[in-house]
Amino acid sequence: MQSTSKSAAILAIKGALCGLVYVVAVIINGMIFAALHLHVPDLTPKNISQTQALTTFVLCSMLLGMALMPLAAGLRGKSSVRGLALAFLPFICIGINAPIEMVIFTTLLPRQTVLPFVASFILPALLFGFALAYLSERDPQPASLAQLSGRFFSAHPAASWFWRIPLAILAFPVIYFVFGAMVAPIVVPTYRAGIAGLVLPPLSVILPVQVLRSTLFLAASLPFLILWKRSRASLLVALGLAHWFLVGLFGLLQGSFLPVTLRIAHSLEIGADSFAYAAVLVLLLTPRSTESAVHVAPPSPVFPS
Repeated sequence: MQSTSKSAAILAIKGALCGLVYVVAVIINGMIFAALHLHVPDLTPKNISQTQALTTFVLCSMLLGMALMPLAAGLRGKSSVRGLALAFLPFICIGINAPIEMVIFTTLLPRQTVLPFVASFILPALLFGFALAYLSERDPQPASLAQLSGRFFSAHPAASWFWRIPLAILAFPVIYFVFGAMVAPIVVPTYRAGIAGLVLPPLSVILPVQVLRSTLFLAASLPFLILWKRSRASLLVALGLAHWFLVGLFGLLQGSFLPVTLRIAHSLEIGADSFAYAAVLVLLLTPRSTESAVHVAPPSPVFPS
């Protein structure tokens, strides 16, 4: 028990350090963009001081690193591969998904600023992902990505992927609407009132956007299904936690300008979405024994001539 607590504490400290790397990367990226005269909109509300916004951002970034460290710790493969996977997930969830949601559900992000806003997340995501890979447990004999991918995709009959992938894409919109309907009585009046720049688009806009988000989430999650070396249950928890924080908590914890009831309702909703979606991906796509080692043929013995 003491050893387990110590290991968890070490992972938490490493995750917090990775969060600080993310903060530094954001600052450096801001300096680069300023030097290049690239305008990225400042989304800090006028009633929130820059000091308060920065303090909250630093704390949330440290929590973000702590939330993703269990996922980083369960990966096999080369450090470069793990680093790219750990960079791609936050880039998709924060750098692409968040702007999509802001464009259709708020008036906060002008459309002409979307591209520089997305680009501003590339460097922070890369440095953050490689920090997570570097500080997590290294694979002493890493198999190649081709070997790991081959093992993963051969775990199911080839023909079954033609229905597994579409089903995984359709799963998220269904989960989204099921849990969204539960919190709708709480959050919809706020959107209709236009509080804090919120808007409620028609269903004809929401539905295709959720299919798009689902496709992006699947693309960002698939590397972890391939690289995972532990049990499926631990993958479900780690992936669900990562999605919950990246898609929901990271932004909602900083959104002090939003009504408290809306932030709580959306936090619970997105948490349910994230773990349910992770469960679907794990049960639908991963083999039953993800923790079994990838067997790599040993090198042929060399005998002295």
